[in-house]
Amino acid sequence: MEISVLNKSEQSHMSEAEIVDLLSFALLQEDQSEETEVSVLLTSDEEVHELNRDYRGIDAPTDVLSFALREHSDEALAYEDIPELDDNNLGDIILAMPLVEEQAAEYGNTPQEEMAFLLVHGLLHLLGYDHIEDDDAERMQKREKEILALFESKQA
Repeated sequence: MEISVLNKSEQSHMSEAEIVDLLSFALLQEDQSEETEVSVLLTSDEEVHELNRDYRGIDAPTDVLSFALREHSDEALAYEDIPELDDNNLGDIILAMPLVEEQAAEYGNTPQEEMAFLLVHGLLHLLGYDHIEDDDAERMQKREKEILALFESKQA
């Protein structure tokens, strides 16, 4: 797995190695190839707000953005072949680090737990999961919990 991490924030509650370990584990749980690539950007609320506005048309801050480089079919969690794209690169996950801290306090998580959750959440979006419909949201939440629980038990 090739996980690249760029920390433009002064905040991070996971080291680069911890981020790589978590996302590599999650990718293996999702039966992804060893050659899979993902980029992670840790940045400010303002930068994520701008990206959300410019690329999604939503003029509001958010905790995590995922920019997938593949189109996913509605039928399955599989991407369609797009010849001009690098077959191994799934896309980018972008976290608003100050918002991660705020949400951790709000939800009763440690900042590390919140960050891990959002990284897995963002990765699942890159893999085609979504939470627009209730049944899709339930499936995504279940998978997030499974991956994080398996990862925690591996760490123990």
